[in-house]
Amino acid sequence: MRKFYSRVVRNTKKIIVFFLALAVVGAILQNFVAVNYDMKDYLPEGSPSTVAIDTMNEEFEGGIPNARVMVKDVSISEALDYKERLKECDGVTDVMWLDDSINIYQPIEEADPDVVESFYKDQTALFTVTIDENKKIETVDAIREIIGENNAMTGDAVSTAVATTSTVNEIRIITILAVTIVLAVLMLTTTSWVEPLIILIGLGVAIMINSGSNLIFGEISFVTNAAGAVLQLAVSLDYSVFLMHRYEECLIETRDKNGAMVDALCKSTSSILSSGLTTVIGFLALIFMRFRIGPDLGVALAKGVGISLITVFVFMPALILKLYPLVQKTHHKRLLPGFQRLGRFVRRIMVPMACLFAVIAVPAFLASNSNSYP
Repeated sequence: MRKFYSRVVRNTKKIIVFFLALAVVGAILQNFVAVNYDMKDYLPEGSPSTVAIDTMNEEFEGGIPNARVMVKDVSISEALDYKERLKECDGVTDVMWLDDSINIYQPIEEADPDVVESFYKDQTALFTVTIDENKKIETVDAIREIIGENNAMTGDAVSTAVATTSTVNEIRIITILAVTIVLAVLMLTTTSWVEPLIILIGLGVAIMINSGSNLIFGEISFVTNAAGAVLQLAVSLDYSVFLMHRYEECLIETRDKNGAMVDALCKSTSSILSSGLTTVIGFLALIFMRFRIGPDLGVALAKGVGISLITVFVFMPALILKLYPLVQKTHHKRLLPGFQRLGRFVRRIMVPMACLFAVIAVPAFLASNSNSYP
C-alpha cells in the first residue's frame, strides 16, 4: 500500500483534475437518471396487491381507475359538464360517474340510493378517473385547473404526481439543511476555517460521481433519489475527518508533507476501510428485502460508500496536500472545550453501565417483538 500511496502524493495535480472531471460528468449524467415515483412497482411479486393488479390488468381491457375527483356544490347537469371536461384532458383515458350506472334522465329518487350516493351526495359529485401512467403530472395539473383549489382529488396517480413535483424541491431543502448542519459541526470541532470546506469538497465530489453513476441502473426509486445523497454524506463524513486528523498527527513527527501523508494513509487504511466495508455490507443486506425499495436503495448506497472510500484514499490526499497551506493560515483556537473529564468519568463507570445496559437489553428485546406496525 505504501507504494500506491507514494504514487498518489506524487501525482496530486493529475488526480485532482481527474476527480473533478468525474464529478462534472456525474453532475451532468444524474439529469438523465430515470426516477420512478410509483411505489406499487416495488411491491413483492407474490404480494396480494401485485397479484390483484395483475389480475385486473388481464381481465379488463381498459386501464385501472387510479384517481377520484370530487366536485362540490354542483347539480346533475353541472356534474355532467365536469365529466365531459375531464374526459377532454390529455392523459385521461376514462371517466366514470352516475350516468354510467343509472338512467339520470329519470327521477333520481327512484334509483337505488346506494348507487346514487356512491357518485352523488349532498350536491357533491365523485368521479372515478383513469389517468395514463405516462402522463400523470401534466394530467393531474390539468384536472386541478378544471376543478379549482376548493375541490379535491385523490388516488395513486395523484399521489405519484404530487410526490414527483414536491420531492425535487424537498431534496434541495434537505440537502441545504444537511450541508449547513455538517458545516456548523465541522466548524465547531476543527481548528481551521478551511478544513471543513476541504472535507465538504471531497464529499461533494464523491456524491456527484455516485449520483451520475446511478445511470447504470437505468432507473432508481424516488426514495433513493431523495435520500441517497444525504445518507452518503452522513455515513462517509468521518472518513475524511479521520484522515485529516491523522495527517496532522504524522506531520508533527515528520516535516516532510508527502511522507506524512503516506504515513497517515498507511496508519488509517485499516480503520477507515473496516468502517466503510461494514457500512457497505449493512446496505447490501437491504438486497434481501422483499419490498424492492430495499434492494434499490441498498445497492445505490453501497456503491456510494465504495466511491467515497476511493475518494478518501485517492482524491482527498491530493486535495489536502494542495490546500493544507490555507489550513495552516486559517488556524484558530479550539472552539469546544476538552472532554478529558468526561472521558475519565465514563471510564470509571463503564463496568456498571455495561451491566445496566445488559439488563435493560432483555426487556427491550421482548418489548420490540410486541410492537405492531400498521
